[in-house]
Amino acid sequence: MKKIYYILALVATSLAVSSCADSYLDSYPYGSSITEEQYLNMDDATEGTVKGLYTLLYEYGGDHDVFGLRSIDMYGDLLCGDMALKTQNYGWFATDEKEQTYTRRAYFWNYYYGIIRICNKALNAIENKYPQEFANLAAVHPDDATDDLLRMMMYAAEIYTMRGWAYAGLTRYFIAPDADLNSPAVPIYTEEDTKGDTILGAPRANVADVYLRIEEDLTTAIEVFEVTDAVGIQRTNKIEANIDMARITLAYSYLNKGDYAKAYTIAVEAIENTTANLLPTEQVLTTGFNDISNNNWIWGKDVTVENTTSLASFFGQCDIYSWSYASAGDVKGIDQLLYESIPAWDLRKYWWNNYATSGQKNANKFQYAPDGKFYSAKLPAKIQGDKDWLSDDVFMRLEAAYLIAAEAACRNNDYVNAKNYLFAITDLRVVGGMETEYQAWKDNVDNDLLAAIKYNWRVELWGEGYGLQTLRRYGEKVSLGDNHLRSNKEVDPSAARKFTFELPNSELYYNPYIRTTDTENMHKK
Repeated sequence: MKKIYYILALVATSLAVSSCADSYLDSYPYGSSITEEQYLNMDDATEGTVKGLYTLLYEYGGDHDVFGLRSIDMYGDLLCGDMALKTQNYGWFATDEKEQTYTRRAYFWNYYYGIIRICNKALNAIENKYPQEFANLAAVHPDDATDDLLRMMMYAAEIYTMRGWAYAGLTRYFIAPDADLNSPAVPIYTEEDTKGDTILGAPRANVADVYLRIEEDLTTAIEVFEVTDAVGIQRTNKIEANIDMARITLAYSYLNKGDYAKAYTIAVEAIENTTANLLPTEQVLTTGFNDISNNNWIWGKDVTVENTTSLASFFGQCDIYSWSYASAGDVKGIDQLLYESIPAWDLRKYWWNNYATSGQKNANKFQYAPDGKFYSAKLPAKIQGDKDWLSDDVFMRLEAAYLIAAEAACRNNDYVNAKNYLFAITDLRVVGGMETEYQAWKDNVDNDLLAAIKYNWRVELWGEGYGLQTLRRYGEKVSLGDNHLRSNKEVDPSAARKFTFELPNSELYYNPYIRTTDTENMHKK
């Protein structure tokens, strides 16, 4: 057997593809008795690998605060303070509430590089099957392609999207928001690096090269999706990547990089070419963000009896109407000051605190809980009433594209379009009978348009994993309310160790390209 890729990336990959092995540290990701050549020649290797890739998005990691993407969303939202943990009975997510998410840096690193490795292996399989066409998949004409080639092209577009998304995730945690483009960032691995399975590591690429990798992957994905979409070959499940997800991921990466013109252009392309629509007013308080059939959901997980992770899930941690840690006392709610900043005209204020103001016995126990946004799909709502944990998980909504367009336009001094895309959301979030108050808010928004956009990032997408990056991108100190365990009630994004992670110690130790320069500082961190 050829030598295993290297260190921590193996862990997440092995869990995804060989979860039945007694010890994933001792098993090759594609089975302990299969060679690389055999894998590449399997007829269903690509399809199986892509489907296995998506399981990493929600895979249970052994602890009830480790369940893939939605747990990472929670880590960030708690760390920045938009989400608050008021009491600690069980201990899950307490380190994140106490601004110690940096202790999870190995998991973040493992998670994204595990996805990258699977993407590289799948791209190798496609290239092995269609070596001539692989050089430029976007140039393949549908009339000249077999059904199998078109299917492989769709898989390739999904894989490029997921690899670009994974590298973009690394930038949000391991690269400072104001980092110079020439400064060292994270290693880059592509399908070429993975072919021989002989490498033990790679040097840190600079920031510019990491962003270039993201942009090339996602641009390629979009171009190939345009070919396959045109002939009706599209995803069958919203957990799979598609052209909308690729465009929004690319636009968000440009926004975080500070390339506002491109962020705006791509976000508008996503908005103008999608079949999704913004969540309408009449559904703001009825969907509960628990149903993947919602038309504004771009990407998400359809939770079933077969794939639920039960208590180790977002609803198992945050929903008071599920049998959950939140219902048992570890309430994760909106920050008190953020909640109090929501004006009376804003319908989204009813996403939180409904039970706390209900007048029922012990109602204040659940103060600031998201009982109007993230609540059980099982009706009628009852504290701890849902013991099935079948509420769906949202990964990306169309609203993110509108906020990207609004912020990018505003930062480019295009205030007309910034307001247009912002108001497209807020026009649908007005309490009936309070249109006059809302209009007054709109009339005054020019006083600080960028702050109004920031407010909507924090409120509209609360609990969806955008809070930490919003804090990092704006770079402003934030005051917190009293419903936090942490003693420090001011969040300062300039605190580098808290909000930009250092490389994991294991990477510094095992990767020879990095060890030669960084190991001497390893134990000081």
